[in-house]
Amino acid sequence: MGKNNREIANELEVSLDTARLWRRRWLDLQPISLDDLSIEERLDDLPRPGVPPRLTANQICQIQQLACEKPEESGRPISQWTSREIAAEVIKRGIVDTISARSSARILKKMTSNRT
Repeated sequence: MGKNNREIANELEVSLDTARLWRRRWLDLQPISLDDLSIEERLDDLPRPGVPPRLTANQICQIQQLACEKPEESGRPISQWTSREIAAEVIKRGIVDTISARSSARILKKMTSNRT
């Protein structure tokens, strides 16, 4: 017998809402044969409305990685990163052309909220 949404969510370590969403998408596409729509195409995320993100997943990872380094390693005379210092270092390293202190703070806030 198949697993329920809660069991799937627990096994994949995702939220119950995420498990419901992807399971519903999968079931809605079942009438279409695999010859017409591959598994990869079925699992592709749907286009989202609004402005596309300005930062790639790779850039976000690099910013988060930078935040885990000690500021002294980058020649910064501070003991703890601030959002302004992170933004300046990200631009200096060429990770992005421009980023605000507020944007860097949002990225770091997401990083710390995902740990809990």
